Amino acid sequence: MAQLASIRVLPSGDDPARMIGVDDARERILAAFAPLPAVGMPIADSLGLVLATDVYAPGNVPPFANAAMDGFAVRAIDTVHASEDAPARLRVVGQAAA
Repeated sequence: MAQLASIRVLPSGDDPARMIGVDDARERILAAFAPLPAVGMPIADSLGLVLATDVYAPGNVPPFANAAMDGFAVRAIDTVHASEDAPARLRVVGQAAA
């Protein structure tokens, strides 16, 4: 999580001696809340909710290497000196079914 700066903003008329720091305010807010208990329900009724525990598949789905889309992956270092007049020659080192 990003570290928040300890900045204090004083509304007009407030006494700076009564203000609290960001870390103290965060601790007070988090202490006022607790996680909700897990609830069982049909998956069709769970739109917009999150799972209470992780779900693990018994195997890989699909059971083979699969790419989400066709294309090529290249390293920038392999093309850094390429130009229209001097194209880089790359070799295919692997394939994955799409």
